[in-house]
Amino acid sequence: MLLACGRQDKVEGTPLSGEPEAGALYSLNDGEGGFRVAKVIAVENDAIFVHLYFKRWTSRPARTMAKAATHPMPLAYSTQSFVSMQPLHLEGGSVSAEELSTYEKWRRSDKRLF
Repeated sequence: MLLACGRQDKVEGTPLSGEPEAGALYSLNDGEGGFRVAKVIAVENDAIFVHLYFKRWTSRPARTMAKAATHPMPLAYSTQSFVSMQPLHLEGGSVSAEELSTYEKWRRSDKRLF
């Protein structure tokens, strides 16, 4: 009899059910074999405005690693695009005035989605 013991890393997070939560941190599958972290700043109709962090991982990051991510880039996704990245909710949070100002600039612009 052969037994195989494989290490299975526990993935942190809760799959998205419903609308993303403003202020929450999510890990996302980038579709290119890696994972990123995004903080949802606002949800508006069919648009999800996030700060997508520069750091990229080869497996889903743990909450502590995700919270240490730096260099956010503001982006807006359609709900369909965001959901297709298999978001896992890592933790709730709040949105700062500075983050909201970036969103307000986007909201007054031509509102491009990715």
